Amino acid sequence: MIESKTVKETAPQVVLGHHVTILIAEDDRGHYLLTKNYLHEVGVRNKILWFEDGQAILDFLESEHYQREGQRYILLLDIRMPKVDGMEVLEKIKQNSAFDNIFVIMLTTSEDQEQARCCYTLGCDAHIIKPPGPVLLRAMQRAGR
Repeated sequence: MIESKTVKETAPQVVLGHHVTILIAEDDRGHYLLTKNYLHEVGVRNKILWFEDGQAILDFLESEHYQREGQRYILLLDIRMPKVDGMEVLEKIKQNSAFDNIFVIMLTTSEDQEQARCCYTLGCDAHIIKPPGPVLLRAMQRAGR
């Protein structure tokens, strides 16, 4: 009899570099937990910070907690959020060279090609349809190098 192994036991450690912090801007707690749990299941061990709306992530980026020197970030940014939507957050990040150390991955439930085009025009590094999966992981590995 062959014993089956759980995903957790067989998942390889995903190396993004110790200097990479993952920021998740997502207003839906269930979507946040799904993403966070997926990242842990595939071996991502980097620090993860959660922001419940677009204004919260912008406030963080303007705060003393945002470390610019030597720190890199991967921002998983939901498009539809209260207060400030993801498109506006993306635009503000890409207009400010102080945030050049942020790799932005837009997350959406929509398959709207026009929306994807707009995200890339504004400067996102990747546009991914939820739920998280291997495409998200590959985009994050590109950013973490």
